[in-house]
Amino acid sequence: MTTKTENTANNYFRENSIPTKQQLRDLNASLQRGDVRPVLRSVPGELSDTPEMLQRKIEYLKGFVLPERFESLTRRLDFRTRYMVMCLEDIYYPHNASAVIRSSEAFGLQEMHAVENTVRFAPNKHIVRGTDQWVDIRKWNDTPSLVAHLRARGYRIVVTAPPREEAPGTRSMNFTPSYFDVAAGPFALFMGTEKSGISPGLMAEADAVVSIPMVGFAESLNISVSAAIVAQRLTERLREPGSGIDWQLTPGDRDRLLCRWLCNSVRDYRRILERGGFPL
Repeated sequence: MTTKTENTANNYFRENSIPTKQQLRDLNASLQRGDVRPVLRSVPGELSDTPEMLQRKIEYLKGFVLPERFESLTRRLDFRTRYMVMCLEDIYYPHNASAVIRSSEAFGLQEMHAVENTVRFAPNKHIVRGTDQWVDIRKWNDTPSLVAHLRARGYRIVVTAPPREEAPGTRSMNFTPSYFDVAAGPFALFMGTEKSGISPGLMAEADAVVSIPMVGFAESLNISVSAAIVAQRLTERLREPGSGIDWQLTPGDRDRLLCRWLCNSVRDYRRILERGGFPL
């Protein structure tokens, strides 16, 4: 027997194109064993090693990869940044979460955050295709905790959404990716949940709203498409010659990532490091 309350709830989800709990259970049940990739774990000593120890490990592990591979890793590090970080709030569909990871990695974003207010963040390995091993992904139980963490690190909170209504004479907070002030300081770009978008609480915290200009009948884009468009344009502007923006990784951060990436590139790296006399 279906109660009136259940009918009302189901109508709400149906009208707003939000999955019901049963649909989410069906979706999660459809994932095959091994489809859900865990967030990246740090390699031994990554956070505690001294700069000298990191350099020793890099030189040691360098001998276990081809020169072309090592050059490929260092070349990609040249374009990595934490000046802009990607944040996702309650992404329901694994294929969307996975596509955003691929886009973020492709455009050099090293850091991602995922809020799991109502649904777990579950990227699918068949879509991310290994790109999640090259970025830092951290999960959060609620949006306020993530916002507080980012503000403590000096990040501006930027959301992707349709332009907000503004009172005459006030400073505009609405921008397109081409006109947002990337030079004003590091920023965290938030993508909202499918259909309903950014939550009201997060919108109230926003320092700026970035909107993709559209001229067709479509009024919105898939979240993974939006993330790719905005990330490409903003990172391109960060790296423009003469921008004066200090967007690159610090030397210490770069070495930690290079050591991790070498570990990801070397089969059985734990045994190899142990054989080389490095503590695990």
